[in-house]
Amino acid sequence: MAEANDVYASIKDHIDYKGEQVTAETYLKVITGDASAGGKVLQSGPEDNVFLYFVDHGGAGMLSFPGLWYPSSLLEVDLMNALQSMHDKKMYKNLVFFVDACESGSMFENLPAGINVYAVTGANAKESAWGTYCSSSVAGKKMETCLGEEFSCTWLEEADVTDLSTVTLQALYEVVLGGVKMSHPQEFGALAYANTTDADAF
Repeated sequence: MAEANDVYASIKDHIDYKGEQVTAETYLKVITGDASAGGKVLQSGPEDNVFLYFVDHGGAGMLSFPGLWYPSSLLEVDLMNALQSMHDKKMYKNLVFFVDACESGSMFENLPAGINVYAVTGANAKESAWGTYCSSSVAGKKMETCLGEEFSCTWLEEADVTDLSTVTLQALYEVVLGGVKMSHPQEFGALAYANTTDADAF
């Protein structure tokens, strides 16, 4: 059998947190610039555009972080408090947040107004997000798993073939909305900004 490309080997030296280090508590410290996280943290300022992207499991009002014995959950209220803190500390000019998880729409229903955040989720507040490429083979070997998420693959593949300087964030969202068939992507927050800003701004 032909050898498959070892993707991990090419990225492992660029991973800042892994294994048991990846918790909800650490994530909140990273995005709010709290150096007690123990590694790299966001050090953006008032003129920066910030893009956050989260992919994992989720549920009503929560996002899950990995852990065999002690998984942790990020609650909606804690995420909203973190975004408000980032805004208050002037850590961004505009922030775009893509979340791919089951029931991810529940995370932004209480997004504060006026904090310049545009959020897109892979599912609404009451449904699952779904995998894709689930019957794929790698180097001739059938993989007993899904290799991607439908929402993530839809927007990433669209971004690969589109000149993002020619489309707005809103236009990109509408393409994704039409391309995702098994869930209902949602958008929240600064919709007027999304309608006037090129997708390559992030």
